[in-house]
Amino acid sequence: MDDPDLSARKHLAGSDPAFPARREEAWGRIVAALDGLLVPAGYTLAKTTWSRVTGAGRSAVHLQRNRYGWDVQIILRFVTPDGELPDHPDWPGGEDVTLAEFFERADNDPGTLAFVDVLERPDCLDLAMEILREQALPWFAALHQDG
Repeated sequence: MDDPDLSARKHLAGSDPAFPARREEAWGRIVAALDGLLVPAGYTLAKTTWSRVTGAGRSAVHLQRNRYGWDVQIILRFVTPDGELPDHPDWPGGEDVTLAEFFERADNDPGTLAFVDVLERPDCLDLAMEILREQALPWFAALHQDG
């Protein structure tokens, strides 16, 4: 889903006086989509992070806004009750994991969502939710069962 004219569209959005309101509309769509997927799976929302805690540890799905206000990235985390990274053969390593760890059809991270894309091409949000639902959440569920 590499979009060579994204920079141009960001530039146009930056000069659009309606963009701040549209950015918040896109943010609301992203939060609603994540909430609809994560709450039924046992996650609770606090600020910009959905968390689930079991005896095996704590999983989290966090929304990290780009400091320039153009996009947001979905970041996945899991820590054991001792605050350590899981000792699991499927853990990709590191503290933060992106949806790109689960997606091999493109060079970019489908969990980095440009606000202009969420509004103009909602399929990018649909793809991120599909990867989260079909691949990342089952992975988290397996980590929770290890405890």
